[in-house]
Amino acid sequence: MLKYYLCPDGQKRAIMECLEGCPRAEGRCLSLPTLVTIGQTRIWSGNPSTTQCLNPTRIEYLQIKYDYAVDPFDRAFALLGTRHHGRLEQVAKKIEGLEAEIKLKGEVSGIVDLLEPINSGEEYRLIDYKTFGSYAVAKQLGIKEHGEYDKWKLAMQLNNYRIMAQDLGFNVIELKAQITVRDGNTFSARNNKIDKNIYLLPVEILPDDEVREYFTDKAYWLCHAVETDTLPPMCSYNDTWANNRRCKSFCAVAEYCPEGAKLKKSAIKVLTNTYL
Repeated sequence: MLKYYLCPDGQKRAIMECLEGCPRAEGRCLSLPTLVTIGQTRIWSGNPSTTQCLNPTRIEYLQIKYDYAVDPFDRAFALLGTRHHGRLEQVAKKIEGLEAEIKLKGEVSGIVDLLEPINSGEEYRLIDYKTFGSYAVAKQLGIKEHGEYDKWKLAMQLNNYRIMAQDLGFNVIELKAQITVRDGNTFSARNNKIDKNIYLLPVEILPDDEVREYFTDKAYWLCHAVETDTLPPMCSYNDTWANNRRCKSFCAVAEYCPEGAKLKKSAIKVLTNTYL
């Protein structure tokens, strides 16, 4: 689980050490509330979440099995997403008829951001809040190529929420993703042909059997890996990103992955040689 921060001085320190009192002469690199918030992580309970099932099984297994470290500055966008959800939840709970932040439990768990009654309240629209970079938004809109996998993962997530909400008695007939563009109104956003700061996009409703089978399988294999201490198969091509970019620079547990460790080491060697 997440246990360490990578400090600006290059040291790896336990998060609790950072929270109790930074040993650096300069003091904390970020405010105490910020470090507390971004250091929070889901403790493994044996019941996978929807997000864990959508992520590569190997990464989730390694994050459960090993204590790993992150750079707190790399989690800034996660903090933005948390604030975003929190403020919208507060408003929604003051509006009669809206259902917000509904915790779902089943073979996997999840949280529905918003259920909005439509058609005289007999049916519902499920809305999920996202904070994406403009490039990811462009892929969702079909402006950039190779966005099919990203759109499929988003659809699988919302459809799993739909099915679990229906099990609670909500007749969900529409799915929407409300996406805030975190680099909206910047050169990069305009370069990616994104001209709005927020989008409300329709999400395809997938067959129930397809969704249930996917999450049942992913939940089983993650639980099996943890219970038997068995390393899951290598992440898929799509999940390692182009040219194994995720393994080289964006995987917090790459050092514990046989293939990831080699890729990360080679990436560091190339970078070092470049600047020598």
